[in-house]
Amino acid sequence: MKKKNFNGAGGLPGMLLGAAFCAVLLLPAGCGNDNETGAPGDDGRVPLKVTGGINVQTRAHDAQWDKDDQIGVYMYAAGATDIAEGATNVPYRKTDEGDGFIPVNTPVYFPIDGGNVDFHAWYPYKDVTAGAWTADLTDQTSQAALDLMTADARSNTEEGGTVYNKLQPAVSLDFSHRLTKLALNIAPGSGISADDLKGLKVEITKQWKTATYDPEFGAIGFTEESAPVTLLTDAGGTSAEAILFPDNLTGKDPATGRQLVFTLKTSGEKFYWDIPEDKSFNSGDKNIYNITINRTTLDVTATITDWNKGNNGGEPGSAE
Repeated sequence: MKKKNFNGAGGLPGMLLGAAFCAVLLLPAGCGNDNETGAPGDDGRVPLKVTGGINVQTRAHDAQWDKDDQIGVYMYAAGATDIAEGATNVPYRKTDEGDGFIPVNTPVYFPIDGGNVDFHAWYPYKDVTAGAWTADLTDQTSQAALDLMTADARSNTEEGGTVYNKLQPAVSLDFSHRLTKLALNIAPGSGISADDLKGLKVEITKQWKTATYDPEFGAIGFTEESAPVTLLTDAGGTSAEAILFPDNLTGKDPATGRQLVFTLKTSGEKFYWDIPEDKSFNSGDKNIYNITINRTTLDVTATITDWNKGNNGGEPGSAE
């Protein structure tokens, strides 16, 4: 039996967890095109101007936004969970230069009455009219498609605070990674040559198979089904990576009996490393393991870096 579990994403809509999901059916808030500049239209309405950054150094597959990357944008009445101006998951795409985004079709327009608003945005944009974004974590062929990131921008009406309205139409969105990343650097050791590593298969066992995200309600969830995940490995077998569902969002203790499994293509030999039972792969962390494959053992050291900082230099380990 499969069971879906949801946890708050920490964004604006998280307060609605526990309530039934509902659809907001509103007419488009205006018309526009890829040449929108953020200037008021003929009717005096002011479109949103978006810039987006990533508040850590490394994306799932690159160090920066790619041209035509798309985000989905939600606009809410300030301090509330009511969608404003029909701005539900409006797609914006990365421009050729800088950190700017422009609407794919219809832009988001600020309330004409000048009211303050809040924003929530997410990546990778999908049309989720029929339900939540779903990612099969057993398919690691496209890291960018799995790299769930979210951002919030809230109006702050306190003295000196930033507010967002038609007089303040520029919004900078600071994105954070919501899943967790495993990255391996692999080297040949005693009795193993570089040629032996070519075509190497790398797996991590006992992982949650499916991740889900409802961007309007800020809910991250998983399908409670365990499966091994085959890492995306380079042809030379020297590096491998995977994006996984974070242990700290499951509400459960880390799974016991998890292993990294390395299978040589030519001989079929397998090498195993037992992941410590108290090891938690947490949201936003990039866990780096340096692996040396010997004919009799694996030598392992580990660090957490790049997405979030952690464990101050690493963990030693060995496996057979």
